[in-house]
Amino acid sequence: MMKINGKKILIRSIAALLCLCAALSFVSCKGMELENKTEIVEEYTLPQAMILIANERNKYESVYSPEIWKVSIGDENSFDRLTVQNVRQFMERLKLLCMLAEEKGITATSQERDIIRQVTDEYMKGLTEEDAAYIGCTRADVQKLYTDYFVAEKLIKSIIGEVDSEISDSEVKVIRIQQIGTADLKKAKAILKRIKIDKESFSSMAGRYSETEDIEITLMRDRDNGLIKRTAFSLEEGQVSNILAVGDMYYIIKCVDGYDEEETLERKNKLSRALNTTAAEKVLSPYQREHNIVFIEKYWNEIDFSEESGSTVQNFFDLYKEMIG
Repeated sequence: MMKINGKKILIRSIAALLCLCAALSFVSCKGMELENKTEIVEEYTLPQAMILIANERNKYESVYSPEIWKVSIGDENSFDRLTVQNVRQFMERLKLLCMLAEEKGITATSQERDIIRQVTDEYMKGLTEEDAAYIGCTRADVQKLYTDYFVAEKLIKSIIGEVDSEISDSEVKVIRIQQIGTADLKKAKAILKRIKIDKESFSSMAGRYSETEDIEITLMRDRDNGLIKRTAFSLEEGQVSNILAVGDMYYIIKCVDGYDEEETLERKNKLSRALNTTAAEKVLSPYQREHNIVFIEKYWNEIDFSEESGSTVQNFFDLYKEMIG
């Protein structure tokens, strides 16, 4: 067997935090192992699990071909087992979130359920005969998963909605500068004169005389508040600094973009997601410690991808994002 490093499963449509809601009447009642006792809860059925397993299997096969299942992930664990295990963990967390949502009285409204039914209809209409045979799900199974997924997201939104995650642009502003660095102070003075007095091009002078590896760099506000960064953020766009002594080097910098809008927005979104994740974890972690859910259905250990399925469906999450957001 081939050996490669493990790859994370492609379930990306819901935050890593999502763990979920009240079970509907059509799922079988099974025990889930909880720390020192067994609590009677409703576990997902095999057809419900197969909806997500097929989705992830087909995503991998469309990118890597069925040969991906021949990959070994160490300790004699196959990649198909890893994929099934990751779906299982995802659904355990989904179940947990739904349990917490039920306790908090968070459900889908009648209008929201209408939209969920529409997404369910679209998913069912897209299934081929091969998909239906491999998954074995009913319309109720699909609607159950979409409902739980929706309620889980609604729970997370209610938690992070209580947190002030507003971040100002000034806190995360990203700028671009050009720099000239040299260990020779006399040389630095001559370069600065040619730029400021003789009006020579900064970039051409940098390319010709700078001893630094990079001429143009991106800077962002963070805990590193050294001389170069402090000076860079004080410059107007197009402005050139005086000589900056840093260690054994002398630098001249120019602000070429005082507000990189795309990079600033990306950083702002990244920090906002981090704040939201931290806020959600403060609520979810204690609950998860009290309800350490582990599915015990035997089918989880019996699913493998040794035979071709003929299934191609992989749009479960795509439809949700398209129709619900």
